[in-house]
Amino acid sequence: MKKFFLLLMAAATFNANAALISITTDKDTYNVGETITATVSASGLSLNGVQTYFFGYDISVLFDSLFVSLDPNTVMDLGAIGTPLFGPFNDSSANSASLSSATFAPVDLFQNGKTEVDIFSFVLVALSSGMVDLSFSEAQLSDLFGSNIVDNAPQGTSFEIAQVPAPGTFALSLLALGGMVFARKRAKQ
Repeated sequence: MKKFFLLLMAAATFNANAALISITTDKDTYNVGETITATVSASGLSLNGVQTYFFGYDISVLFDSLFVSLDPNTVMDLGAIGTPLFGPFNDSSANSASLSSATFAPVDLFQNGKTEVDIFSFVLVALSSGMVDLSFSEAQLSDLFGSNIVDNAPQGTSFEIAQVPAPGTFALSLLALGGMVFARKRAKQ
């Protein structure tokens, strides 16, 4: 009976759809010192009413640690496969955010009818100005038997970190002059 159930699940989850893994950020431009929230998601999971389910993932996002920093404690699983049997395993480092997880449990409660499912998120801190690319070194979604169901190249993203503008010299001079005038009027009273 158990084998029959596994075969039935495999038949229900097998189709020709190919999921696409992508990453998005909450804004396109940040200032130095701001936090950047990035979300990794899978899309293309439902095509013409035929659902693609994934039972595991192994994803690693790369970035330049000269521009942004990562606290590995901010890498958060978003429940795309429910309660995992294995993981989530956080293997993040100074220049990558990595998470992997797997389950044998039914995932239809979390993915059924959805064309896009958020997998995990992480928070970066902007360190210096410039363009930052977030790209994938690994991006795999697996079916019930551990086979990869991602046929498309994963889509990374980029954003700009702008230098926080320093107050102009003229504005500072006016502020100092105003302060001196105010102090002199108070001294005369």
